[in-house]
Amino acid sequence: MRRSFSVPLAGLLLALAAGPALAQPPTTPVPGPRDPNQPPASSPNGPQPLAHAVGDAGTGLAVVRLGPQGVPTSTILPGFGEQLPKQSVTELGLGLSSAQVNTEAFLATERVVTQANPFGFAVAGRAPQTPGTLVQTAIPDNPQPTKGGLPIPETPLAKLSVLNGSVQARWDEEVGPCISPLATATTSLAGLQVLSALPAEVPLAPKTGLVSIPDTFEASSAVRLVDLPGSKNKAVASTSTMRAVSIELAGGLKIDVVTPPTLTATATGDEKTSTISYTAPVLKVSQNGKDLGTLDAAHPVLDVPLLLDLVVVKLQIAGLTEKKAAFSGNGFTGYQLGATARMLDVQLLPTDKLKLPNLPTALAQISLGEQIVRAAAPQGGVVCGTSQPPQTNAPQEPGGAAAPPKKAPPLAYTNAAYQSVPLFWTGAGLLLVGVVVVAALPVRRRPRRVPN
Repeated sequence: MRRSFSVPLAGLLLALAAGPALAQPPTTPVPGPRDPNQPPASSPNGPQPLAHAVGDAGTGLAVVRLGPQGVPTSTILPGFGEQLPKQSVTELGLGLSSAQVNTEAFLATERVVTQANPFGFAVAGRAPQTPGTLVQTAIPDNPQPTKGGLPIPETPLAKLSVLNGSVQARWDEEVGPCISPLATATTSLAGLQVLSALPAEVPLAPKTGLVSIPDTFEASSAVRLVDLPGSKNKAVASTSTMRAVSIELAGGLKIDVVTPPTLTATATGDEKTSTISYTAPVLKVSQNGKDLGTLDAAHPVLDVPLLLDLVVVKLQIAGLTEKKAAFSGNGFTGYQLGATARMLDVQLLPTDKLKLPNLPTALAQISLGEQIVRAAAPQGGVVCGTSQPPQTNAPQEPGGAAAPPKKAPPLAYTNAAYQSVPLFWTGAGLLLVGVVVVAALPVRRRPRRVPN
């Protein structure tokens, strides 16, 4: 099991409210020569895959936000921070999975990256690195996924029982990303309690927490190449899926997941055929056996009073956010698109009815099932093939038959000469001859000096 201490997509999952960023996934920059007159970095030898594809998908089982939208976003650009959504005072993400494909990455190990992260956190929008990530990268290819248990974080905001992860990153030496499965990552937990450390004065059953998930809760992220109708080329599809049975809230509230959400971004390279597909969740809400209503695309919000209308829990299916744009640079030109969604938002003490400025949207917000997908494909789709080395026309013999190919001269083993190995043996032979000649010469003894 290979683990890493870097969490490159945890920050994305903790800031999904800002919308999907459509820039290319971050990769190692291409190094340039110190001297501008020097040649660039050497290109790989032999045939190379023709496919160009960029896509990533991220899913978080649960994200806890204290003081959501309560801190202004800081930026080095003057005045630009006011245009960005505000950050939460504190954020904690649990069960994060991400799958990333980037054929234009400079490092071979960054072309396909899959991660299953136990947790990540941020304070005022700043997210430090956290250990314990399950990672698989390609190149080289990984025919089998890596599976294992993830370390469970100890925090007063959430308690977990069992957390498992599975990651797989594939790459074919000839056709590159044209392989199935390509990039998949999954995190699953059994037993979750969120905000179990609330004060006893708050009538929310602190022993069980504000939100409890007794059954299996699974998040999956995947990037794959799919068939492009009417063409032999492929499209890039990034998919985020959730699987849950039921969710229990304090005060006897229970939410049954009738239809889990699925979010997919499919990039074909053309704006007209690139699509975002979203299956909105259908959730049935009850309290102590009494039916309170259904949360779906037509009824996305439900307020449930817990104490004389003073303590309110707001249940909301987060709306779908989409972004689309033309794509150009890093090797190809095409079209890209992205989307974000959340299965369920649970807000404790929402402040929208107070109508006071500069207040967070709620005392605390728990988001279950955060999803983000992005995909980019070149015009005409992804070409699955292998480039061939340039062919030269062989000279013809007078009779019409092609002349046999001439043997290419051997390349230099070193910068000194083209035949360094024969030079080595020649030098060794001359050294041996010199030793024999010196040994065969008579030894001349120096006369002794007689003292006066």
